[in-house]
Amino acid sequence: MPFSRWSSKQERTFGKKKEKWNGDFRTPPKPDCYYTKVKGQCRWCGKMILNEDGTINARKSWHEKCVNQYMLIYHSRERRAILRRRDKGRCAKCNKISRKWDVDHIRPLIEQKGLKEKDLDYTYYSVDNLQTLCKKCHREKSNSEVPLKKKTKFHNKFFGESKKTRYDI
Repeated sequence: MPFSRWSSKQERTFGKKKEKWNGDFRTPPKPDCYYTKVKGQCRWCGKMILNEDGTINARKSWHEKCVNQYMLIYHSRERRAILRRRDKGRCAKCNKISRKWDVDHIRPLIEQKGLKEKDLDYTYYSVDNLQTLCKKCHREKSNSEVPLKKKTKFHNKFFGESKKTRYDI
């Protein structure tokens, strides 16, 4: 079951043609199987969803673990809800509890900028790479990453990046 309920505002994509990824490193591309036309096939991992007796469950289109991963990556409200439950508003840096806080990527997403779709490391989008920071600490951390923004493209071009697929998360 997803962390929260699906909204009727969400776009229906079952059976639609795959969209070309726009290269935005903040939102990774959706897998090919996301646009499946096969009932009972998971839209995240592409494996068939089976009932307890081993038959294909044509009424479902997500494994529970897969829908949670999808919601974490593509829905910021889910990200915040997970961190709120896990960290309870406590800043990971200064350890103060605050009602106003930001979701921060421990390893900055900017390191994914300029990579091709096949080279993206999906661990950057996992819950293990997220932390709660108060506004002040988040601003300090973000300002310290400015030089990294300039260096990233050069580093990825010449040294590559360790890659993990969305299945390794």
